[in-house]
Amino acid sequence: MAKNLQLIGLLRKCFSVDKICMFYRGNFDDIFTDKLITLADHDFEKKAKKRISFLMSESFQNIIRHGDNELGNKKDSLFGVRAISPFSHIFSSNPISEKDKLFLEERLNVINKLNKEQLKMLYTKVLEDGALSNKGGAGLGLIEMAKKSQKPIQTDFKEFEDHTYAFSMQIDLIVNDQADAELLENPIGIEENTAMYDLMVSNDIIFLYKGDFSDETISPMLNILEGNTTDMTNLLGYKIYHSAVELMQNVIRHSSIDHHKEGIFAVNKTEDGYFLCTGNYVSKQEKKLEEHIAKLNSMNKDDLGALYRKQLKASTESPGNNAGVGLIDLRRSFMTPLELKMTEDKNGNYLTIGIEIPFK
Repeated sequence: MAKNLQLIGLLRKCFSVDKICMFYRGNFDDIFTDKLITLADHDFEKKAKKRISFLMSESFQNIIRHGDNELGNKKDSLFGVRAISPFSHIFSSNPISEKDKLFLEERLNVINKLNKEQLKMLYTKVLEDGALSNKGGAGLGLIEMAKKSQKPIQTDFKEFEDHTYAFSMQIDLIVNDQADAELLENPIGIEENTAMYDLMVSNDIIFLYKGDFSDETISPMLNILEGNTTDMTNLLGYKIYHSAVELMQNVIRHSSIDHHKEGIFAVNKTEDGYFLCTGNYVSKQEKKLEEHIAKLNSMNKDDLGALYRKQLKASTESPGNNAGVGLIDLRRSFMTPLELKMTEDKNGNYLTIGIEIPFK
């Protein structure tokens, strides 16, 4: 269990300079496009939102267009967005056949050598005769992504043992053109995100998010989780959803004023179930949560039920005084330990809390 809790610490280091970060492994179909866009572009500057939304949608659709259904059942696809000033980086990775690898490699080599005017001309030509693509307009999408980002599309092809490939693609969009010229010329390399792909696969991370927590971000996150639990039993899906709600609300309730409501949320699959975890800075008085959770973990189901009813009554009589009702409810509902770690650094006290939801 400690290994799963330590994931948040590792993710904090990976994304220490990210204003927003989101990575997703799961079902890839059209119903998730809007949910991911709503979540990821929530805190982007208004002037960049339209281009970011388009590039996210096109990149996500590229996974669907080029994804091989047979390969997709055996290998992982990944979609991610990172905001690292002065760029927004949109990353995708999906399994493809050797034939598609050769096709994409050739076409992207052409696209990346063209300037803005040449890309416009190529776009018009392809629109007229369809010369570039054999997969439902994907060639047009690649050209349009290069046009809107105004940066070469970064790519990587990782070969598997069976002569199939993980096709990784990164779009780098400038969102602050007033930044230092050196920064504008040096977006992060795609290898940083292919390493993130490896980290997510090796730890079986399904979803992670770093950014502000609010109703506007919590709702699409819950929709994504709900959409990826449809193949589970109704009870397991409910447990995951219920736990996610409480952990996310916990970030909002206990975040320190200095750090607003910024936090991290991650879900990974374990041998026995799913581990849900959050991390955020908290005010000094919230350190008492350590004692509170230690007490909850030591209590049996009957005692937890009595405490829950007592605290629920107190919160009803005195609004705003919920006294950890949600955490009590999680503990009494699933009877699995609440994992907690409090660390202190130069920025304050950082609370990491998680719970495993067993398959049965």
